[in-house]
Amino acid sequence: MKNILIVGLILLSGCTSIHFDNGPQTAVAQANENKWHHNFLFSLYEGSDAVDLEAECQQKEWVSVKTELTAANIFSSVIVNFLGPIWYPKTVEVTCQ
Repeated sequence: MKNILIVGLILLSGCTSIHFDNGPQTAVAQANENKWHHNFLFSLYEGSDAVDLEAECQQKEWVSVKTELTAANIFSSVIVNFLGPIWYPKTVEVTCQ
Protein backbone atom coordinates (compact mmCIF):
# COMPACT_ATOMS: atom_id res chain seq x y z
CA MET A 1 0.00 0.00 0.00
CA LYS A 2 2.86 2.35 0.83
CA ASN A 3 4.42 1.78 -2.63
CA ILE A 4 1.14 2.60 -4.38
CA LEU A 5 0.91 5.86 -2.41
CA ILE A 6 4.49 6.82 -3.27
CA VAL A 7 4.02 6.06 -6.99
CA GLY A 8 0.72 7.98 -7.00
CA LEU A 9 2.33 11.03 -5.41
CA ILE A 10 5.19 10.96 -7.91
CA LEU A 11 2.79 10.74 -10.86
CA LEU A 12 0.63 13.57 -9.54
CA SER A 13 3.53 15.87 -8.67
CA GLY A 14 4.39 17.09 -12.16
CA CYS A 15 5.26 20.77 -12.42
CA THR A 16 3.72 22.86 -15.19
CA SER A 17 4.62 26.20 -16.73
CA ILE A 18 2.74 28.60 -19.04
CA HIS A 19 4.48 31.56 -20.73
CA PHE A 20 2.78 34.63 -22.20
CA ASP A 21 5.17 36.66 -24.38
CA ASN A 22 4.65 40.23 -25.62
CA GLY A 23 6.55 40.33 -28.92
CA PRO A 24 10.29 39.86 -29.45
CA GLN A 25 12.67 40.64 -26.63
CA THR A 26 14.96 43.37 -27.94
CA ALA A 27 16.43 44.75 -24.72
CA VAL A 28 17.63 43.28 -21.48
CA ALA A 29 14.57 42.29 -19.45
CA GLN A 30 14.36 42.23 -15.68
CA ALA A 31 12.08 39.81 -13.82
CA ASN A 32 10.06 41.04 -10.86
CA GLU A 33 9.75 38.94 -7.75
CA ASN A 34 7.66 35.78 -7.87
CA LYS A 35 4.20 35.99 -6.35
CA TRP A 36 1.79 33.24 -5.44
CA HIS A 37 -1.64 33.24 -7.07
CA HIS A 38 -4.35 31.47 -5.05
CA ASN A 39 -7.20 29.32 -6.40
CA PHE A 40 -9.76 27.42 -4.34
CA LEU A 41 -12.18 24.48 -4.67
CA PHE A 42 -10.66 22.50 -7.58
CA SER A 43 -9.34 25.84 -8.98
CA LEU A 44 -12.91 26.92 -9.77
CA TYR A 45 -12.70 30.04 -7.58
CA GLU A 46 -9.89 32.54 -8.09
CA GLY A 47 -8.85 33.92 -4.71
CA SER A 48 -6.17 36.35 -5.88
CA ASP A 49 -6.71 39.45 -7.98
CA ALA A 50 -5.57 39.35 -11.59
CA VAL A 51 -1.98 40.44 -12.15
CA ASP A 52 -1.88 44.18 -12.89
CA LEU A 53 0.90 44.49 -15.47
CA GLU A 54 0.96 48.30 -15.31
CA ALA A 55 1.50 48.23 -11.55
CA GLU A 56 4.09 45.45 -11.81
CA CYS A 57 6.15 47.10 -14.54
CA GLN A 58 5.72 50.75 -13.42
CA GLN A 59 5.77 52.64 -16.75
CA LYS A 60 7.81 49.95 -18.52
CA GLU A 61 6.67 47.50 -21.19
CA TRP A 62 5.94 43.96 -20.02
CA VAL A 63 7.91 41.28 -21.85
CA SER A 64 6.53 38.04 -20.45
CA VAL A 65 4.33 36.54 -17.78
CA LYS A 66 5.13 33.06 -16.52
CA THR A 67 2.62 31.04 -14.51
CA GLU A 68 3.96 27.82 -13.08
CA LEU A 69 3.12 25.10 -10.63
CA THR A 70 6.33 24.59 -8.68
CA ALA A 71 7.37 21.89 -6.25
CA ALA A 72 6.77 24.34 -3.37
CA ASN A 73 3.21 24.96 -4.64
CA ILE A 74 2.54 21.22 -4.88
CA PHE A 75 3.99 20.48 -1.45
CA SER A 76 1.95 23.27 0.17
CA SER A 77 -1.31 22.29 -1.51
CA VAL A 78 -0.84 18.59 -0.64
CA ILE A 79 -0.49 19.49 3.03
CA VAL A 80 -3.51 21.82 3.02
CA ASN A 81 -5.67 19.59 0.82
CA PHE A 82 -5.16 16.51 2.96
CA LEU A 83 -8.77 16.71 4.17
CA GLY A 84 -10.32 17.93 0.92
CA PRO A 85 -9.83 20.01 -2.24
CA ILE A 86 -9.41 23.49 -0.79
CA TRP A 87 -6.38 25.44 -2.04
CA TYR A 88 -4.37 25.36 -5.29
CA PRO A 89 -1.53 27.93 -5.44
CA LYS A 90 0.58 28.80 -8.49
CA THR A 91 3.65 31.00 -8.86
CA VAL A 92 3.46 34.02 -11.21
CA GLU A 93 6.52 35.91 -12.49
CA VAL A 94 6.26 39.11 -14.57
CA THR A 95 9.24 40.22 -16.64
CA CYS A 96 9.49 43.90 -17.63
CA GLN A 97 11.73 45.67 -20.12
